[in-house]
Amino acid sequence: MARGDILEPGGAGADWAPLSRRKMSKGYARWLNWLETHRLLDPEATPATRITPERLHAYVADLRHVNAPYTVLARVQELYNAIRVMAPEREWAWLRRIEARVRHGAVSVRDKRRRVVPSETLLSYGIELMTTADHPGSGSQLKRTCLYRDGLMIALLAARPLRRRNFVRIEIGRHLFRAAGDYWVRFEGDETKTGEPIETPIPLGLVPQLEQYLSQYRRSLLQRAEKKGHSSLQPDRALWISVHGTAMTEDGLYFIVSRLTKKRFGHVVSPHLFRDSAATSIAVEDPEHVRIVRSVLGHSTMQSSERHYIHARTLEASRRYQQRILELRRLSRVPTDR
Repeated sequence: MARGDILEPGGAGADWAPLSRRKMSKGYARWLNWLETHRLLDPEATPATRITPERLHAYVADLRHVNAPYTVLARVQELYNAIRVMAPEREWAWLRRIEARVRHGAVSVRDKRRRVVPSETLLSYGIELMTTADHPGSGSQLKRTCLYRDGLMIALLAARPLRRRNFVRIEIGRHLFRAAGDYWVRFEGDETKTGEPIETPIPLGLVPQLEQYLSQYRRSLLQRAEKKGHSSLQPDRALWISVHGTAMTEDGLYFIVSRLTKKRFGHVVSPHLFRDSAATSIAVEDPEHVRIVRSVLGHSTMQSSERHYIHARTLEASRRYQQRILELRRLSRVPTDR
């Protein structure tokens, strides 16, 4: 992963984002742990010689006993990506073929499509929560404050489905800023999973709610840290503040969004599912422009968005087919002269 310069090329993994580096390192560590558990970890062997088709088949078989299909696929992908940069001189086509077979056989144990809620519905729910929180009779001051924050998080996630890691780490003045009267969210490439920078405006329809949160509810949450004597934990620029007056964590965001969406829709709509909701909404409502999914979700390549493109094309074909069937039925009902 060493960086290169003008005279010397960098390593094969030099362009990996920090998150990808951690992911591949953990994946390779799982492989080493499996080898050690089975007394196959020879300290004198090189990474390349440790991987054989027979061992990989046994590794996958063991993984399948305790992991979901897509988790098994992720473990094989991590191993492939790790070894191809550690031993780029070797031919790893055979490993790639095994990865392709594992991918082909991977069937999700959960039907994600059934759990996807349209982005418009999620947005409306967030606005409804904020409206309820603004009513004095909706509970204690603290309850209303947290409800308003939660509603804004849901509404903003629906409109701008950032990855959870970026969303919860928005800092005022650094990631959230004003330009020409508008609010923007911006992350540099080294802060994102794909290495691609993100720059997107806050929807105008949510600006009043954002400003009210900043001027009223966020300040109220920050004061809780002062009252408890935890001023050292008080975040200076964090947008999302926990009930304790500290910067919200990824787990905190996940818990809040999951709890509220399950209460409304009967099942959990996790922050990551908000991204699927956005892509699905585009595919259903505007299939002609489905390729904007890449920009909306911050994918580095269209390959990551391809399934939504295929979904959109399928929907469009179904609509045309249905339209043609209806036309034929109408024609068959035209009365003839007697």
